[in-house]
Order: sequence, then structure tokens, then C-alpha cells
Amino acid sequence: MKNLALIPMLLILFLSYGCGSVLTKEVVKDIDRNISIENVQADPERYIGKKVVWGGIVLATSNLEATTEVEVLESALSFDDRPENGASRGRFIIEAKKYLDANVYKEEKRVTVAGVVSRVETRKIGQMDYPFPIITPIEMKLFEKMEPPDFAQPYYPYYGPYSPYYPFNPYGPSYPYGPYPQRYPYPYPYYPYP
Repeated sequence: MKNLALIPMLLILFLSYGCGSVLTKEVVKDIDRNISIENVQADPERYIGKKVVWGGIVLATSNLEATTEVEVLESALSFDDRPENGASRGRFIIEAKKYLDANVYKEEKRVTVAGVVSRVETRKIGQMDYPFPIITPIEMKLFEKMEPPDFAQPYYPYYGPYSPYYPFNPYGPSYPYGPYPQRYPYPYPYYPYP
């Protein structure tokens, strides 16, 4: 009986092993996850030197003389620290002390950065002044642009006694062909969508 109780515990341990951050454990362990962009913009002196994990969508990459700046539109992070779709709380800049290729860190890619808040710098977005938190990266992970998932297209015509919408078939229970009329000379099975 003791062995039977051990199996579910091992299964839970095995499944939870993969549920970690995309960043390394050494980097993540010293990070305060309660620090948001709004906090840093409101009180920069309090948060300078603090470690944060932020992520979002890359808006622009600029290679300067000694650094590379990546402007990011912040978004919430998932349980494994990947940027999710959703509302943004602002923008921040990753200031790397090395060369980052602008073709790799290009627009609409997603990035997660663990880094240190170095300062807040006011720059222009259009005609408006905006306080950008500047992050010096410790570790960065880049993700491809998220594509919507493919869905299987419905199969037409429906044969057999029941349609996939049974018993809610708008054409009645005896109509065997679904919402589309029979189309000849198309071979069967007929797919109305490419």
C-alpha cells in the first residue's frame, strides 16, 4: 500500500518539474516580482538597483555606439515567465552593454528579461514626454511572434443519421447534407474551405 501512495507523489513531482520559469533558477531566486513599471515610474530612486522580471513585445531596437537599446511594450507574464497577450502597463527599455542584432530582436517578437533597474529616463513618444524605466539585463529570452492556432475545418457534406449539430440542426433532423447544398462534379469528400 505504501508503494501505491508513492506513485501519485512521484507523478506530481515529475509533472511539476517542467513547470518552471524560462529563466535560470540562479537569476530568478533574488527577484522581487511585486515591482511593476508603474512603481518604478512613480518612485525611481526607491527601485534603482532592484532586480525585476518583465516581458513584452519588442517595438524597436537601436544599436548605439556602446550599447543596444530594445524598446519593449510591457505585458503580463505567464506562470513560466513568457509574455502573454493582454493589456500593457507601459513601456520600458532594455539597455544591453553588447551588440544585439536588430534583425533578431525585431518588432513583434516577444522578450522576457531579468535585469536591474538602472534609471528612469524621460523620452518622447510622439509629442508626449514618457518616463522609460531602463533595465540592464542579466538574462534575456526571446520568443517568436505568437500565431493563432489552426482549427480543423468542418467536413461537408454530412452523411449518416446525425449531423455534428444534432439535435440543434437548423435545417431539421432529416436534412442530411448540412447547411450547404450538394455540389457536383466535386469529388467526395468535399471541403468547401481551402
